[in-house]
Amino acid sequence: MFKQFKGQKGFTLIELMIVVAIIGILAAIAIPNFLQYQMKSRQAEAKTNLGAIRTSLTAFQAERGCYVAVLGWPGNVPALNAKSAPFPWSVPAPVAGGIVNYCVGGGTFTTPAGASFLDVGFVATGSVLYHYGTFPAAAAVVPPVLACGGAGFNNSATVLAAPGGGAGTDVGFYAFAEANLDADGAISHWGASNDNGAADCTVGSF
Repeated sequence: MFKQFKGQKGFTLIELMIVVAIIGILAAIAIPNFLQYQMKSRQAEAKTNLGAIRTSLTAFQAERGCYVAVLGWPGNVPALNAKSAPFPWSVPAPVAGGIVNYCVGGGTFTTPAGASFLDVGFVATGSVLYHYGTFPAAAAVVPPVLACGGAGFNNSATVLAAPGGGAGTDVGFYAFAEANLDADGAISHWGASNDNGAADCTVGSF
């Protein structure tokens, strides 16, 4: 019933092993590069949202006369050796601070000490990997000219405890985004200021 084809040969074991070895080498080269590319693409979130936050704060200053501190949001403060997970921006929804006053020379917003992103008109779409916040620069310091130049910029606790929050004499602001995308011992920080768009403050860290 079955006819044997003359001259038909299969692959030898050596040939199969060589093919498997080549595939393994290609995978060893391609997979790390793919993972790094994937991490870089996730950083686009910080760059895009910081640009929108900068626009919102600039518009707020144009209307109200000062820059205001925005408390860190959402509740996904990154930790060392732990991967940041997507966090819904509006669950729970950030509560507006109820700012009704305009800035005057020497005056400050007293309610609240720090605003929310709703107060400055910024809302992110969907879930985010990064934790965001801003803090103003008082007249006693040099106006922000670097996106990553804020004092204590790489320490969330220091940033969120920074003085200010609506003084009529505030001359600028820093905005930050931070996450740990690869669960290592370093936090990735991005920054922006009134004079600069988004910049990677910890190049090479994810």
